[in-house]
Amino acid sequence: MKISYLRALSAACAFCLVAVGTVAVQAAPIVNPGLGVGNQYRLMFRTSLTFDATSPNIADYNTFVTIVANANATLAALGTTWMAVGSTTTVDARENTNTNPLTETGVPIYLLDGATKIADNNADLWDGTIDAFINRNENGDLHTGGSVFTGTQADGTAFATGELGSCCFTFAGLPNATNSAWVAASAPANTTSLTFFAISGLIDDGVAQGGAVPEPGMLAIFGLSLVGIGVVRRRKIR
Repeated sequence: MKISYLRALSAACAFCLVAVGTVAVQAAPIVNPGLGVGNQYRLMFRTSLTFDATSPNIADYNTFVTIVANANATLAALGTTWMAVGSTTTVDARENTNTNPLTETGVPIYLLDGATKIADNNADLWDGTIDAFINRNENGDLHTGGSVFTGTQADGTAFATGELGSCCFTFAGLPNATNSAWVAASAPANTTSLTFFAISGLIDDGVAQGGAVPEPGMLAIFGLSLVGIGVVRRRKIR
């Protein structure tokens, strides 16, 4: 069931990308933080779409956030990987996202506006606090309220009980928190559909200071994805 849902979601998003050139809808700009050529950074967002937390396989969550990210042609053009900020019984979030401060220093992490910094590096991400709310979605739009599944403790490791795929609840964070509640504030039923945090792989800064990341001519992703995904969600609910 979960695999069929992800396939349907992917197909709906692919349809959106094919239709991009026919409708002119301006998405929020994805901005390079302008760290200087040769430097690297990561981007982070909250998904606009929801998914449950019943799977014990971290790949399902990575696939979900990747599909959501790549539905925005601008993010797809970055050519980076996308990982869910989530932990299962076998994989910690800091390992899944390659942000373990014990193995590498890491790089700055920003929202898609390129100006709002979430963390200076890996240690800063997992020290119990972050620098700003993670309340923007893959289109750069404000997305506040609700909870975000993570199954993760403030240090980036999985909860002994309450990780993704566990029975029968999973810890969730808040998009409007900068203390440890950003990653763990409540534990709703894992059958609930909530949003997820997504983080990119390393991105090379090859754009001039303050410059926007190159975008396709016309972006119709947001409106079309809502139409396509709405159909998918209705089918899943049935």
